Amino acid sequence: MPKVIVQIYPSMGGYEQMQAHRPIGRDPMVFQEVMKGMRDIAVAMDELGYWGLSHVEHHFHSEGMEMSPDPGLWNLYLGQATERLRHGQLGYVLPSRDPIRLAEKIAMIDHMVGGRLFVGIARGYQKRWMNVLGQRLDVGASDRNDEAAEERNKELYFEHYRIMKLAWEMELLQYKSRHYEAPFPFDEGIPDWPPADTLTRKYGAPGEVDEDGTLLGVSVVPAPLQDPHPPMFQPFSVSPSTVRWAGSQGLIPITMFAPVMLAQWYADLYRHEAGKAGFDFGIGQNMGLLRGFSIHKSRIAAQEAMEKYEVLAWRDWYGAFGHLRGFKFPDEDGPIPAPGESVLQRLTKVGLLIGGTVDDVKRNLEEQLKTVPFEYLVWHLPYAVMPLDETLEQLDLFATKVMPEFGLEAPEPPKLRTISPAAVASH
Repeated sequence: MPKVIVQIYPSMGGYEQMQAHRPIGRDPMVFQEVMKGMRDIAVAMDELGYWGLSHVEHHFHSEGMEMSPDPGLWNLYLGQATERLRHGQLGYVLPSRDPIRLAEKIAMIDHMVGGRLFVGIARGYQKRWMNVLGQRLDVGASDRNDEAAEERNKELYFEHYRIMKLAWEMELLQYKSRHYEAPFPFDEGIPDWPPADTLTRKYGAPGEVDEDGTLLGVSVVPAPLQDPHPPMFQPFSVSPSTVRWAGSQGLIPITMFAPVMLAQWYADLYRHEAGKAGFDFGIGQNMGLLRGFSIHKSRIAAQEAMEKYEVLAWRDWYGAFGHLRGFKFPDEDGPIPAPGESVLQRLTKVGLLIGGTVDDVKRNLEEQLKTVPFEYLVWHLPYAVMPLDETLEQLDLFATKVMPEFGLEAPEPPKLRTISPAAVASH
């Protein structure tokens, strides 16, 4: 029974809309229309029993490809329209963000959506925005061709994750590294805190201030509503080192391995590393697979729809970043797509895009989940390149015609923190 998350960035439209509204990413009326459509989508997903709706963090997309400079605001906006549906990001880019401020934001949103938030953490690969927004931290995009930049990005990713988790879990945060101190300065503390005697020592976090009125730590508020924090995902890395790290932390990794046979070693490695850290996961448990779906009355109609709605992103956007190179079979050499092969032919051949009749989609998905029974299935859905009415139709077909065979697992009640009786009595 997979938990289905639908990943919608969203994009602002197809080639014609991009040309007519250039630069479409700056057009407020287009954004308003897409925003209202996103609300309709969230409400429909909630009623149909989907597990979650997610978005990504990207900036400066004048082309309108991935319009989500703050996915948490999508979570907050859409979470107000739903009752059971989980909302999250796949994911926030950690290296360029202050980890305490992000911990605060996530905790606030978690409260405002009733504990239905999940969190994804990413490293960031697009130089256009990472180099600008990361300049104060001297960090840019991940770059395997630049060893120093790659290591700096990776170092801050791991550290910001660690600080964010500590901020959620500890009443008093005391942290020092060569990149970050809390309090600052750490060794001396923050002297002469004015309300030390009147409020902080009596009512603040224990140990927050000393007898001389010096702050020795900071208390990051509020704590998340979920205990100890929202579920955490790690999209979409495939490197062995990242898989090992995700397993050691109990994070939920999402892979887009295609063909799916390549995910077997990934699942085995994750389970092994998670077991060493004390987590008891079965194969595929606490893991997710990303795929795209197109359900129509015929295979030809499905192919036409995928050509119309999927190729823009996969050929002209992700392909430009080199993301297609990994979609090859184990014994395959040469360029991807192969000579004479279209992008759509390649993506359907390896099983990243699954299209056809209801039965075609069922059988393809069944074979892939037999290889690794992933707990989470992430549907990369290209709204608003795909119009709203077709998006809603596809969501309905998948939930009512495809997933009943597999068991569409609805969101479980979130695990919330216990509210102190004293806190309730005081109000």
